Amino acid sequence: MVPSPRNRRSSVKSHPMKDLNSSGDSLSLSQEEANKGNDSKFSSLYVRTISGAAFVLLFITIISLGHLYCLGLLLCLQALITRELFHLARRTANMRKIDEMKELPGFRFQQWYIFTVACFYMYGRLLHEILVVEVTSSNFSPTSSAKIFISGLYVVLKRHMLITYCLYVIGFVMSVLSLKKGKYMYQFGQYSWTITIILFVLVQTSFFVSNIFEGLIWFVLPCTLVIVNDIMAYFAGKMFGRTPLIKLSPKKTWEGFIGGAALTMLLSIPLSELLSNFEWMTCSRTSFAKEKLECRHMNAFEPKLYHLSDFIPSLVMHLFGHADLGDLGSAKLSSMDYAFVAKPIIMHGISLAFFASSIAPFGGFFASGVKRALKIKDFGDSIPGHGGLTDRMDCQCVMGVFAYVYFNNFVKNPTPTISYILDKVLLLDAESQLALFTRLGYILAGQDLLPPSAVTELNKMPVALQK
Repeated sequence: MVPSPRNRRSSVKSHPMKDLNSSGDSLSLSQEEANKGNDSKFSSLYVRTISGAAFVLLFITIISLGHLYCLGLLLCLQALITRELFHLARRTANMRKIDEMKELPGFRFQQWYIFTVACFYMYGRLLHEILVVEVTSSNFSPTSSAKIFISGLYVVLKRHMLITYCLYVIGFVMSVLSLKKGKYMYQFGQYSWTITIILFVLVQTSFFVSNIFEGLIWFVLPCTLVIVNDIMAYFAGKMFGRTPLIKLSPKKTWEGFIGGAALTMLLSIPLSELLSNFEWMTCSRTSFAKEKLECRHMNAFEPKLYHLSDFIPSLVMHLFGHADLGDLGSAKLSSMDYAFVAKPIIMHGISLAFFASSIAPFGGFFASGVKRALKIKDFGDSIPGHGGLTDRMDCQCVMGVFAYVYFNNFVKNPTPTISYILDKVLLLDAESQLALFTRLGYILAGQDLLPPSAVTELNKMPVALQK
C-alpha cells in the first residue's frame, strides 16, 4: 500500500534526525539572540555612561564659570525642554510640521510668544532686586544711550506687572483670532499642552534663579542631591530590589526607594561640607558685575553647637521630661541630650536630601504616567542612552520650588538688604524720593559720615522736603 501524501509528510515531519537537527538549530538561534541581547545591554550601558559623564562634566564646567553662566544654563534648559515637549505635542496629535505650517501659519510663534511672556514675568519677579541695583549703580557711563537704557529699564521695573498683563492680553487676542474652522480641537489641545508645560517646567524651575543669586550652593546642592538619589536608588534596587513600589514605574522597588534615600542623606553630609568650603559657592551675588559678591548668609556655614534634644519633637520631650516622671524622666532626658558641633549647612543638606529622595521622585513618576498615557518610551532623544532632557529634569522641576521655599523660610536672613530697600524706594514718587534723600543725608551727617559741605548742600533743598 502506497502511503498518502499526507502520511508521507507526517512521516518526514516526525523523523528523529530531522527533529534533532531542528532542535539544535533552535538552540543555536536562542544562544545567538541571547548573545545579541547581552551585547545590546552592554552597548546601551556604555553609551549611557559616556553621555551621562559628558553631561555632568558640562554641568561642572558651567558652575565653575559662575552665577551668570548658571543663569544662562537654566534658561537654555528651559527653552530646550519646552521645544522638546512642543514637538511631542505635535506628534501625539498626528500633525506633521509641514502640514501645520501650511494650514496654521504662525501657530508655533504664538506658543513661543506665550513662553517668552512667562519668562519675562518669572525672571522679572525673581531678578527684580538685582536689576534695581544695576539701575542705581554707577557702572553705567553717562552717555545718552546709557541714560536711555537706564530710563527704559526703570520703567520696566516699576511697571513690570502692567507690562506683563499687556503682553498677555496681546497673546490671548492673537490666539483667539487665529482659531480656524476644522482645527479647533487641535489648536485647543496644543494650547492646553502649552499651559501645562509652562506651569510644570518653566514656573517650577525658574525658582532656581533666585537660589543662584543667593549663593550657588543653594542651586548646586539640591540639583546634585537629586542626581545622587537617582544613582543610589538604581544600585540599591539592582542589589536588593524585590517589592514593587508603584505601578507607573514597574522597575522601581521599595528596597531601591528606601536604600536610595538612606544613602542620599548619608552622602549629603560630606557633599554639604565640601561645597561650603568655597566662598564663590556660598556668597550671594548682588549685581551682574563679576566682582560683586556679598556673603550675607554666613551663619549657615559657621560651626554651631547642637543638642540632640533640638531635633526631638516636643511631644517626646514632654513625655520624657515631664516633672511628674521624676528622676526617671530627667535621666532619660539627659541621656538623649547629646551635644555635637556641626555646620548648619549640613543640617540643611540632610533636609534637602530627605525631600530629594522622598518627594522629588514623584516628579519622575508623574512623567512616567504621561509617557504611559502617550505610549512612548522617552520624551525625546537629545541625550544618547538617557532619552530627552525632560526625562532627566522631571525630578529637578519639583526640587526647584522646594529649594526656594526652604531657603526663604529656614536659611535667609530676615534683615532687609540694600536692593530690597531700593526696590521700595523706586515705588515712591519723585518728591517723596527727594524727601527721603534729604532726611537720610541729615542722619548720616549727624553720625559724622558726611562732610560739612554736604550738610550745606542739604540746606539748599526746598523747605518742604526738609520737614
